[in-house]
Amino acid sequence: MRPERLGWGFRLAVLWIVLVVGAALTADLLPLPDHDATLSGEPGTGPAPGHPLGTDGLGRDLLSRTVHGARVSLGVGLGAVLLGLLIGGPLGLLAGYRRGPLDRIVMTANDVLLAFPAMVFALAVVAFAGPSVRNVLIVLGLLGVPAWVRLIRGVTLSYGRREFVTAARALGARGRTVMWREIAPNVVPPALSYAFTLMAVVVIAEGALAFLGLSVQPPTPTWGGMINDGRSTLDTAAHIVVVPSAAMFLTVLALNLVGDRLQELTGHRPGGLEPARPRRRTAPPSAPVVHRDGPLLEVSDLRTAFATPRGPLHAVDGVSFALERGRTLAIVGESGSGKSVLIRSVLGLLPDTAERTGHARLGDRDLTGDTRGVLGTRMAAVFQDPMTALNPVRTIGTQVTEPLRVHLGMTRRRSREEAERLLASVGIPEPRRVLRSYPHQLSGGMRQRITIAMALSCDPEVLFADEPTTALDVTVQKQIMRLLHRQRDERDMAMVLVSHDLSVVADHADEVIVMYAGRAVEYGPTQAVFTAPRMRYTEALLRAVPDLSAPNHTRLAVIDGRPPDLVAPPSGCRFHPRCPFARDRCRSDEPPLTSHHDRSHACWYPAHEPEGAHHGR
Repeated sequence: MRPERLGWGFRLAVLWIVLVVGAALTADLLPLPDHDATLSGEPGTGPAPGHPLGTDGLGRDLLSRTVHGARVSLGVGLGAVLLGLLIGGPLGLLAGYRRGPLDRIVMTANDVLLAFPAMVFALAVVAFAGPSVRNVLIVLGLLGVPAWVRLIRGVTLSYGRREFVTAARALGARGRTVMWREIAPNVVPPALSYAFTLMAVVVIAEGALAFLGLSVQPPTPTWGGMINDGRSTLDTAAHIVVVPSAAMFLTVLALNLVGDRLQELTGHRPGGLEPARPRRRTAPPSAPVVHRDGPLLEVSDLRTAFATPRGPLHAVDGVSFALERGRTLAIVGESGSGKSVLIRSVLGLLPDTAERTGHARLGDRDLTGDTRGVLGTRMAAVFQDPMTALNPVRTIGTQVTEPLRVHLGMTRRRSREEAERLLASVGIPEPRRVLRSYPHQLSGGMRQRITIAMALSCDPEVLFADEPTTALDVTVQKQIMRLLHRQRDERDMAMVLVSHDLSVVADHADEVIVMYAGRAVEYGPTQAVFTAPRMRYTEALLRAVPDLSAPNHTRLAVIDGRPPDLVAPPSGCRFHPRCPFARDRCRSDEPPLTSHHDRSHACWYPAHEPEGAHHGR
């Protein structure tokens, strides 16, 4: 939580809660009159020396009684919340994780309990069992169990299908371990925020029972009992009712403010975008955008390093390229070669441990500094896993309309209409129904189409697609790539495509960058690079692609060895430890990225020597 996001209301609420709790805990140590001492002052008088808040009808000090009454209200509130959590938490966790018959049984019982009017049930039980702190605490705690079950079950359902849970199970972790080590920690933030809100409800309920004489009995003071005692003197001594009422009101208000703010700060909030404050557009610009001549996106000597205990890790090391409107640039290479870090560096989506240098421009906009002004509007991104790209607890309509309302200032109705049009444009049938759906109700291909629609919602000039088909089956992969290609042509935008699939790159990219160990080792038109690769690493990548026309039992080609350590890369050409054609010069001298016509490569002894180019031997 960043301090600047807490707000003065949150700070005042926390201060009041701390003050009330501290006073309740130290009530016996404070220099206050005995809370049950009658005639300690003139009965029914207002504030006076020795009695800052006045006295009640029996001459007892109101401040002392209010402080001691906080013990009961806060004690019952905290105890009831903990009791409800201890019972409802495990039930919700089990129901959400195990699902099936157990989930149906738990939720059916839960719905039955919710059908009973809570206060009527509490009144009946306390009247039958007898008024006492223990009985009130138990009844109010049990009444909170259904709400805890619903909350914990919902959060567990949203996390139970995540990749980290699947990975833990694949490593042999059993159900109990997965629940308590993987899912339970993610339940804590929403449970904490709800605990404050529920505690406010319990304080009011305890006050109501005390007002009716069904909570702690005299002489122990309670806020509800004090309000009841002052009813008969309301016309002549209103302060007897106002003091405990104000204490209860401010405490309940503070608990609600803290709970609501914690809910926002822990990620379970209605929206995640923060609109720009200076001005908002009421509609998309109608005037045609003037496109300047030359490349749309230019990147020059871009370098990104991450601080590690062993030293800086150079994930991107001196990459340059230019991309024109209406064209697709593909970035290929092994895992760990720096592809995703490269596009995140351009987008400005790097962690705090990263250090970026070099230059990047989008038309007339310098991207070297803050990119927030162009993210989501002029630049957009589609990431690889549609399973986690959408918020599981928000409807599709809420998520698709959010950028339209934040960036373009559309009204709720107008953004809804535009969202339907967007979903239809990416091939989703019945867009109105889908907008009312949740992500788990849709297939992977539909979820990916929705993320594409969200990325295209503000008509970006450059779309970054980071392995957008990785988690999809082959048939859906082709559909998604055709969709991206069609949208690029219709919108006249540029696209940067990161992919492991060289066949996808060959079919849909105009130019390709081959990356190895953070560097661009070959760059040029896709057809030319794939037909006659010059860098030995590019040649090895193409050779490793399975040939479906090869005879049975043909041995697959592989690249021996493993990618180098980017904290301490090898001298010379970084590919030389794995290259069968390496010579002494490759081991000592780093090859520059040599340009020849429209192609570039970094190899001392290229596979296909460009005509007219000569490297020293």
